[in-house]
Amino acid sequence: MAHPIAKLHGSARADWRGWPLLFGLLAALHVLMLGYDLHHPGRFLNADRAGGRMQVLEGFRRTWEGGGDLTAFLAQHGIVGDWLPQALLYLWGGQYLVIVAQVALALASVAWVRSIGTRLGMAEGSARGAALLYGLLPHTVVLPHQLASEAIFVPLLVGSFALLVRSSSARGLALAGALLGLATLVRPITLLWPLVCVLFLSATLRARALFVLAALTPLYLWMLFVFAATGDLSMGRSDHDLGRNLYERAERIAASAGVPAPESPTGDRRLGVAGYLRFALDHPSPALEHSARDVAVLALKSGTERVVLDYLEVDAAERAELQASDGWRARLERDGAWATFRQMTTRHPGVVLAAAGGAIAFAALMLLAFAGALAWLRENRDGAAAPRHRLRLLLVLFPLYIAATAQVVDAAQSRHRAPAELALCLLAVAGLPVLRRRLSRTFSKIPRVNLHTEVRRAR
Repeated sequence: MAHPIAKLHGSARADWRGWPLLFGLLAALHVLMLGYDLHHPGRFLNADRAGGRMQVLEGFRRTWEGGGDLTAFLAQHGIVGDWLPQALLYLWGGQYLVIVAQVALALASVAWVRSIGTRLGMAEGSARGAALLYGLLPHTVVLPHQLASEAIFVPLLVGSFALLVRSSSARGLALAGALLGLATLVRPITLLWPLVCVLFLSATLRARALFVLAALTPLYLWMLFVFAATGDLSMGRSDHDLGRNLYERAERIAASAGVPAPESPTGDRRLGVAGYLRFALDHPSPALEHSARDVAVLALKSGTERVVLDYLEVDAAERAELQASDGWRARLERDGAWATFRQMTTRHPGVVLAAAGGAIAFAALMLLAFAGALAWLRENRDGAAAPRHRLRLLLVLFPLYIAATAQVVDAAQSRHRAPAELALCLLAVAGLPVLRRRLSRTFSKIPRVNLHTEVRRAR
């Protein structure tokens, strides 16, 4: 059954002239970057946690080729989607096959953003503009060329959204749920998102149930595998699982506030959700300050440093210092925003200039997205427009969901916002007409001066 939005707007037959050229330019950019990758292979490992992930990939390759115990290896290295897709690509073709596959997914996600926009009732030009904006964001540009889980996770999520807005049939929603489930198997932060989605879907109860089932099945099958291999019903343990992240988050909060860090019940530097909440309630002000810093990072840190430092590696010494244990985020927590800004301006003026320019641009994007969200919230929600309105509400909620789930990592980075950038780009383009109307009203109130008349009066 076709989705009601398609009937409303005829988006499947929209004028798509100009789209092939736009898409071709983005593809050409990545081809040029692939040539750069060939001459700078080390940039592949400049993503966060890339060194540790490469050790896992090499270990998998040795186990595979040496006839080792694959079951034990899989069960001992955390949630499987975080590394296995890249490990298989690396096994079959090395790091350049990983890059090519990730670039293909990134370009597909750009096309999906356009499709989402047209299905949600945006004009073809607006949908193309949102896709172009998304395709040029630092994370979309750089992360496909590095060993980063977001290069797999984010396109799967965007593809799930594209299927979700395309159809209300049981089959279509099951496919959308399956892609979402695979994304959750890469990064479990989307585990609760299917339960939010079903509240906004215009579909039968059976179709919604299939969506949730398809979205949750991959993760639960993996948990059953871990249980069969280890006797532990979990997602698998690693140095970056939920328990370790919550402990390190509490440790950072304690250090910034000068209070004792919580004790790990098991003595292995892990903390459960209940233990972390108790610690946060015992120290509410430092915990809220840490969350406020996370929100500021997610809202303003554009990710330009991933181009300047990680990919182009303009100054390797600067990069090493900023990413050390006493890097910019540790200074921010210890010394405050103004002191950190002064220190970094003195020691890293180029980085500060690039980051400040990116922050200003991203602040403008966020303001436009906020205006677009308000416009969508106020739109007509009755009659035939109701299905579109509910899906637009879902898109508005997604950045808030991502910001909330970022509270389970030790300290939010701009890459943690990457899943929400598809929604931010669509909302920002939707906010442009609001900005134009406001500017038009403002300028219309300014008295017009007839220069010829004023000159004659002066005479």
